Amino acid sequence: MALFREQLATFREMLMRATPTDEQAKDVDFLLAVGELFTLVVYAQLVLENAAIYADEGVDGDLVDQIFDVLVRDFSRQALDLYVKPSCTPAQMEYALKMLRKPVVDVARYDRVCRRCTR
Repeated sequence: MALFREQLATFREMLMRATPTDEQAKDVDFLLAVGELFTLVVYAQLVLENAAIYADEGVDGDLVDQIFDVLVRDFSRQALDLYVKPSCTPAQMEYALKMLRKPVVDVARYDRVCRRCTR
């Protein structure tokens, strides 16, 4: 979850300091890339809210961490997609590269989550 928070902080900083231009606001391809990043933020919030609600039903730290493993990967993929957009400015490209993260691999956690899911 910490890696995702780093990605989110960088995304937030990019939006404040390398704000999309008027031209980019008309570029559907660019907007879709930014929208995908926003969507992942919303999904992360929903995961955290529901983890507390469904803790008694088997949603534990392992499952939440494994979900965030996927969110970190997806966020990185979308940041890379933003980076290669023709209308992306050099400052935005720098922020996009800072958003790239490789999740911490925990094979034991992955196995625990998979075993519970296949029961």
